[in-house]
Amino acid sequence: MFMAQVILIESNKTMNDLLSVNLTTYLGVDLIHRKNAQETLSLLAILPSIDLIITNSQIEGEDTANIINDYLIENNLEIGLMTLGGAVKKSTDHTIAIASDKDWEKVIQTSAKVLGISEEVLAKKVVPDYVAVPVRYFLNLDTVNCDVFIRIKKSPTEFQYVKRIHNGDSFSKDSIQRYLEQGLEFFHVPKEHHKNFAIFLSNRLVDKIDSPHLDETQKIQIMGESYDIATKEIMKLGFNSETIQLTDTIIENMVKNFEKSPEMSNLLHKVINSKTGLLYQRSHMTSVVACEVIKNLKLNDNNSNEKIAFASFFHDIMLTDRDDLANINSFEELEKAHLNESDWDLVFNHANEAAQLIKNHPEAPVGADEIIRHHHGAFNGKGFSNAIEKLPDLSKVFIVAHHFVLELMRFKENGGEPKPITEELFRRYPSPDVAIIIKALERTLKKKK
Repeated sequence: MFMAQVILIESNKTMNDLLSVNLTTYLGVDLIHRKNAQETLSLLAILPSIDLIITNSQIEGEDTANIINDYLIENNLEIGLMTLGGAVKKSTDHTIAIASDKDWEKVIQTSAKVLGISEEVLAKKVVPDYVAVPVRYFLNLDTVNCDVFIRIKKSPTEFQYVKRIHNGDSFSKDSIQRYLEQGLEFFHVPKEHHKNFAIFLSNRLVDKIDSPHLDETQKIQIMGESYDIATKEIMKLGFNSETIQLTDTIIENMVKNFEKSPEMSNLLHKVINSKTGLLYQRSHMTSVVACEVIKNLKLNDNNSNEKIAFASFFHDIMLTDRDDLANINSFEELEKAHLNESDWDLVFNHANEAAQLIKNHPEAPVGADEIIRHHHGAFNGKGFSNAIEKLPDLSKVFIVAHHFVLELMRFKENGGEPKPITEELFRRYPSPDVAIIIKALERTLKKKK
């Protein structure tokens, strides 16, 4: 039986997962993953019979699609090339451009046409009975409320699901870690049990975060892991009772951590050195710094810490799968990043889109969306601005705290000559109103040394 061979080059993990599952399950292709143009060209040199290549137009600054397309033209290879997020410069009869690099359904439909798979054949394919769940979700569980399976390739077009954990079984974190070390990324649960599993997972995470037996370092760790799960589930499924409960618990504990910690520098040290994700570290640290400045300025009302913590949690949620883009903090940095059109738009609009998203959260504190929309200085949440003096006080405090934390994390990551971050803040935001906030941050830093 003929089995099409397809190369997939996709840097976004969520899109990679979606495309991989659907290309193999519905189209029955032999899927080959590559990271960039060079890896692809090396494979084509020994395997020129590939049927289709699906790639982002650019990968980490590399002009991936054009490099591959030039190679195909030079070597007279009649291989389909589907580009996501932009067209190639030299289009041919074999190039197809998908405008949005997030439209995975169109990618699957177009791939079926290219590979000659009819709609009748697709209609006969059975919808999978199992839902993929990242293995790392199980690191914070010691039992489950349903059977858990691994997927094994049985034939070129079929998979077999083998039960690995029984409903109610106990297991250790080490046993889950071994699966990860062996390269397994997903467990699978029966689709009819997926919702109950999500509820079970959320409840367990909430219980762990609220546990009185965890010290501060352990709590930061579980909060970071829960943040990663919650933001990814929100981006996939939106707000539901489980994601709302989990996010509210994390935000509540971010506020508690700040209020209980006698020294800001000690708490920042614990967060930045924790084994948690970049976006979580930045969110938690921005919350801590902003709340400390608010206290120093005596701006705090009954709700300000909650607003700041909420804004900290959600301000970069649109970049959940692209934390590499979250380092961009000015229009100059955006231009220098040489992003494809889709990524450029994602960065340019992410503050406004995040502010719109949280309007669907029924318990979002009034004004949190405003802080999120302003967090790069632009009043409408689009792009970047240094002229922030006319923004509300909490927005200005958040911008200063966010920028301070970003520079602090850059120094930790890149090293180099230490320099006072506040000097950069005074240069970037020269207005007298903002200078008062930066001076409050300076007083806070001196007091906590």
